[in-house]
Amino acid sequence: MTAAAAGENPGFREAADLLDAGVGEGAYAAAVLLVARDDEVLLERSAGYARAASLFDIASLTKPLTAALFFVLSQEGHLSPEGIVAEILPFASPDPRAREIRFAHLLSHTSGLPAWLPLYEKVAAAEQAEGRRLSGTAEGHDRILAEVLSLPLSRDPGAGWEYSDLGYMLAGRAIEVAGFRSLDRLLASMITGPLGMRDTRYLPLAAIGECETGQLIPTGWSEVRRREKAGEVDDENAAAMGGVSGHAGLFSTAGDLFLFAREIVRAGRGEGRVLSRPSAARMTTRVAPPPGCPWTLGFDTPTPVRGGASPPEGTPPPSVSSPKGDSPGETPRSQAGALAPADAVGHLGYTGCSIWIEPVREISVILLTNRVVFGSGNRKLSALRPRIHDAVWKEIPG
Repeated sequence: MTAAAAGENPGFREAADLLDAGVGEGAYAAAVLLVARDDEVLLERSAGYARAASLFDIASLTKPLTAALFFVLSQEGHLSPEGIVAEILPFASPDPRAREIRFAHLLSHTSGLPAWLPLYEKVAAAEQAEGRRLSGTAEGHDRILAEVLSLPLSRDPGAGWEYSDLGYMLAGRAIEVAGFRSLDRLLASMITGPLGMRDTRYLPLAAIGECETGQLIPTGWSEVRRREKAGEVDDENAAAMGGVSGHAGLFSTAGDLFLFAREIVRAGRGEGRVLSRPSAARMTTRVAPPPGCPWTLGFDTPTPVRGGASPPEGTPPPSVSSPKGDSPGETPRSQAGALAPADAVGHLGYTGCSIWIEPVREISVILLTNRVVFGSGNRKLSALRPRIHDAVWKEIPG
């Protein structure tokens, strides 16, 4: 469905108007909203300089795809959510609790690892000291992972939750070890290829022609790299790792993410192309323990603001002290909207992207924006996004 066609749908007029208003209010410069029920696209609307096929840096929306890839490997017997991470990766942490981390802890943000650290700064310091390029190379990638594997934990694994990019960095690396290939190649062969997600990839500049660069939505200026980012991963840790990591780095379109959401829905009824029904159940059911944890093995859930869970926008730039950008105190309601169904699962991305899936009614809601093009401190989307979601939820009959 084209944006023009979507604009003719009176049922979603409020959502379309809010999406357009976000451009004028400076919440973002480009956005795409897609709403679907099962296989039917109910709304596909673009705003600003985005088009339906625009390619966005989806930031932490990388994580659910990493989790899906983990489960495909698990179905083949290569990994298990209950497996001990230290049996795959060489922990050097002085904290003996690190050897107790299971893959389920990494996927549900209950590992006890810190939320975020500016590990790219260590790579930059090593570059200066050694007089050679490390950032963006395989060695830079390995150095960051070595730092994560050397960290002490903030709590016992499984005792609490704290959204952690670092846990998904380790999950991505373990997938590579178990799958005997790089993360980008494994994702292409096991997830995006089979699902027909033709535009979803790491490092898009290496794959598209010069005439297609207009498809890329920029994310603004990097103080670290001293240049504008368009087709380069926004996240500085992921950039230092070469642009390919389990926590961030993927670029995608709303249409492709709908195909992924549809796979979660189909797998839940036993009709998945790559995911089994048990895998979909693990990905859409909250973990327990710890009590009250809002996370599944791959997704967040729409709950009121709470400590220890993911604030709205994703991983922080170096200038943001909060481990996730917007702090919970700045966001008095769920980013999924006050009307979000209790059984929905989803995820947010620091660049201004989100995905929500309601498995029972088979609803998919994808919102892609580039809020960070106006600077990492731009918080306007946090107030607008719940309103857009509520305008969608209320138009979908039970």
